Amino acid sequence: MVSKQMSPEERAKVFKALADPRRVEIVELLAQGSQCGTVLAEALGVSMALLCHHWEVLVDAGILKKERVGQLRVCSLDSARLREAMSMGAAWQEAQAPEVAKATRSKIAGTLGKRTKKTAAVGKPGKRRAPAAGGAQSAKPKRSKHETQP
Repeated sequence: MVSKQMSPEERAKVFKALADPRRVEIVELLAQGSQCGTVLAEALGVSMALLCHHWEVLVDAGILKKERVGQLRVCSLDSARLREAMSMGAAWQEAQAPEVAKATRSKIAGTLGKRTKKTAAVGKPGKRRAPAAGGAQSAKPKRSKHETQP
Protein backbone atom coordinates (compact mmCIF):
# COMPACT_ATOMS: atom_id res chain seq x y z
CA MET A 1 0.00 0.00 0.00
CA VAL A 2 1.38 3.39 -1.01
CA SER A 3 0.86 6.14 1.55
CA LYS A 4 0.38 9.76 0.60
CA GLN A 5 3.25 12.20 0.99
CA MET A 6 3.63 13.79 4.43
CA SER A 7 2.43 17.35 4.79
CA PRO A 8 4.78 19.99 6.22
CA GLU A 9 2.70 19.97 9.42
CA GLU A 10 3.15 16.21 9.82
CA ARG A 11 6.88 16.52 9.18
CA ALA A 12 7.13 19.31 11.73
CA LYS A 13 5.35 17.12 14.27
CA VAL A 14 7.96 14.39 13.74
CA PHE A 15 10.84 16.83 14.16
CA LYS A 16 9.23 18.34 17.24
CA ALA A 17 8.89 14.86 18.75
CA LEU A 18 12.57 14.20 18.04
CA ALA A 19 13.63 17.50 19.63
CA ASP A 20 13.89 15.79 23.02
CA PRO A 21 17.17 13.86 23.54
CA ARG A 22 15.37 11.15 25.53
CA ARG A 23 13.01 10.49 22.62
CA VAL A 24 15.96 10.25 20.25
CA GLU A 25 17.42 7.61 22.58
CA ILE A 26 14.13 5.70 22.45
CA VAL A 27 14.15 5.80 18.65
CA GLU A 28 17.78 4.63 18.57
CA LEU A 29 16.95 1.68 20.84
CA LEU A 30 13.89 0.75 18.79
CA ALA A 31 15.92 0.94 15.57
CA GLN A 32 17.57 -2.29 16.79
CA GLY A 33 14.16 -3.99 17.01
CA SER A 34 10.85 -3.98 18.88
CA GLN A 35 11.10 -3.86 22.67
CA CYS A 36 8.73 -3.86 25.60
CA GLY A 37 8.36 -0.87 27.92
CA THR A 38 10.09 -2.38 30.94
CA VAL A 39 13.22 -3.18 28.93
CA LEU A 40 13.28 0.34 27.44
CA ALA A 41 12.73 1.99 30.83
CA GLU A 42 15.61 0.01 32.36
CA ALA A 43 17.91 0.74 29.42
CA LEU A 44 17.17 4.47 29.64
CA GLY A 45 17.15 4.62 33.43
CA VAL A 46 13.71 6.26 33.61
CA SER A 47 10.39 5.42 35.24
CA MET A 48 7.60 3.73 33.32
CA ALA A 49 5.47 6.87 33.72
CA LEU A 50 8.10 9.03 32.02
CA LEU A 51 8.63 6.43 29.31
CA CYS A 52 4.86 6.31 28.63
CA HIS A 53 4.80 10.09 28.26
CA HIS A 54 7.57 9.98 25.67
CA TRP A 55 5.92 7.03 23.94
CA GLU A 56 2.67 8.95 23.50
CA VAL A 57 4.48 11.90 21.92
CA LEU A 58 6.25 9.58 19.48
CA VAL A 59 3.05 7.62 18.73
CA ASP A 60 1.18 10.90 18.14
CA ALA A 61 3.91 11.96 15.70
CA GLY A 62 3.38 8.67 13.87
CA ILE A 63 6.89 7.27 14.12
CA LEU A 64 6.18 4.70 16.82
CA LYS A 65 3.70 1.84 16.89
CA LYS A 66 2.55 0.45 20.20
CA GLU A 67 0.75 -2.86 20.66
CA ARG A 68 -0.27 -4.97 23.59
CA VAL A 69 1.07 -8.51 23.87
CA GLY A 70 -0.43 -10.10 26.97
CA GLN A 71 0.45 -7.76 29.82
CA LEU A 72 3.34 -6.18 27.96
CA ARG A 73 3.32 -3.07 25.81
CA VAL A 74 5.61 -3.63 22.86
CA CYS A 75 6.81 -0.73 20.76
CA SER A 76 8.24 -0.76 17.28
CA LEU A 77 9.61 1.95 15.09
CA ASP A 78 7.79 2.98 11.90
CA SER A 79 11.05 3.38 10.02
CA ALA A 80 9.33 4.11 6.70
CA ARG A 81 7.53 7.13 8.15
CA LEU A 82 10.67 8.33 9.91
CA ARG A 83 12.66 7.96 6.68
CA GLU A 84 9.98 9.89 4.78
CA ALA A 85 10.08 12.75 7.29
CA MET A 86 13.86 12.89 7.13
CA SER A 87 13.89 12.89 3.33
CA MET A 88 11.70 16.02 3.43
CA GLY A 89 9.53 14.54 0.69
CA ALA A 90 12.53 14.36 -1.63
CA ALA A 91 12.79 18.17 -1.50
CA TRP A 92 16.58 17.86 -1.61
CA GLN A 93 16.47 16.27 -5.04
CA GLU A 94 14.28 18.81 -6.83
CA ALA A 95 15.84 20.56 -9.82
CA GLN A 96 14.32 23.92 -8.84
CA ALA A 97 16.67 24.51 -5.93
CA PRO A 98 19.42 26.31 -7.96
CA GLU A 99 16.79 28.54 -9.62
CA VAL A 100 15.37 29.56 -6.26
CA ALA A 101 18.84 30.33 -5.00
CA LYS A 102 19.47 32.48 -8.08
CA ALA A 103 16.24 34.41 -7.50
CA THR A 104 17.16 34.92 -3.88
CA ARG A 105 20.63 36.16 -4.82
CA SER A 106 19.16 38.74 -7.21
CA LYS A 107 16.70 39.89 -4.52
CA ILE A 108 19.55 40.28 -2.03
CA ALA A 109 21.64 42.18 -4.59
CA GLY A 110 18.72 44.55 -5.21
CA THR A 111 18.27 45.15 -1.48
CA LEU A 112 21.98 45.84 -1.00
CA GLY A 113 21.92 48.30 -3.90
CA LYS A 114 19.12 50.29 -2.24
CA ARG A 115 21.01 50.41 1.05
CA THR A 116 24.14 51.79 -0.62
CA LYS A 117 22.16 54.63 -2.21
CA LYS A 118 20.59 55.60 1.12
CA THR A 119 23.86 55.56 3.03
CA ALA A 120 25.57 57.60 0.31
CA ALA A 121 22.89 60.35 0.59
CA VAL A 122 23.18 60.55 4.37
CA GLY A 123 26.94 60.84 4.37
CA LYS A 124 27.16 64.03 2.20
CA PRO A 125 29.36 66.70 3.80
CA GLY A 126 27.93 70.17 4.46
CA LYS A 127 24.38 69.05 5.09
CA ARG A 128 23.20 68.94 8.67
CA ARG A 129 19.90 67.66 9.82
CA ALA A 130 17.75 69.83 12.03
CA PRO A 131 16.93 68.29 15.41
CA ALA A 132 13.57 66.59 15.53
CA ALA A 133 10.70 68.29 17.32
CA GLY A 134 10.65 67.29 20.95
CA GLY A 135 14.25 66.14 20.69
CA ALA A 136 16.86 66.00 23.41
CA GLN A 137 17.12 69.84 23.67
CA SER A 138 13.51 70.35 24.70
CA ALA A 139 13.35 67.42 27.09
CA LYS A 140 12.77 68.20 30.76
CA PRO A 141 15.35 66.95 33.21
CA LYS A 142 14.25 63.82 34.99
CA ARG A 143 13.69 63.93 38.71
CA SER A 144 14.21 61.15 41.12
CA LYS A 145 11.35 59.83 43.24
CA HIS A 146 12.63 61.54 46.34
CA GLU A 147 12.91 65.07 44.92
CA THR A 148 10.13 67.45 45.82
CA GLN A 149 8.46 69.68 43.28
CA PRO A 150 9.17 73.45 43.63
